[in-house]
Amino acid sequence: MYRILLIAFAVAVSSTNQVTLRIPLQPGPEPEEIAVVTFDAGRVSAEELKRWMLLHENSYFHTPMFGYYAECKPSDIPKLEEEIKKTEQMVNELDPSKYPAELTDVVRYLKDLQSFWLWMTQQELAFRKSGKLPQTEYNGVDLGCQVPASKDLCDQIVYRWRTCANHAMAKKLGSYPKEKWKAFLDSFGIQEQLRSGLNVAE
Repeated sequence: MYRILLIAFAVAVSSTNQVTLRIPLQPGPEPEEIAVVTFDAGRVSAEELKRWMLLHENSYFHTPMFGYYAECKPSDIPKLEEEIKKTEQMVNELDPSKYPAELTDVVRYLKDLQSFWLWMTQQELAFRKSGKLPQTEYNGVDLGCQVPASKDLCDQIVYRWRTCANHAMAKKLGSYPKEKWKAFLDSFGIQEQLRSGLNVAE
């Protein structure tokens, strides 16, 4: 009888540790998606989980900070400079040592991706400031992207080169490591469901 009571108590304690949070995956009052996560508060803190969820495929660290400024106005330069600062901060934050070992591959993938986006935006900023044409090689990798010869065709340079460079790096880096993310969730006993965040009262 005593053993049965101990088992029942253990089950009750386990169930009381289960917590469900709704975590927005994008900033702003109406994020497109919300992750509904259930976890054991005895193993993972809510604050830790909120930080880890920024590594989700549809969340903060997997989102480019730069915009597309086709008209090439001088007023675009401060915007690019601000986007570069934000991306530099993201790259610095993506340190695998600051996350569980199970997330190492995810963090490295996102760091590589954000580092490339940072370089690409720096190339665009240099062109807009001085007319220097973008490079066609990144970290020793030939992107295979031709740059229009005329420096006057700003839209073509920005759009064609950037589109080509993005496609080239997407092939090199591959897709987001979903299986690693799933293994991370499983290792911590975290259950995740995605919900639409539009028009949902928090």
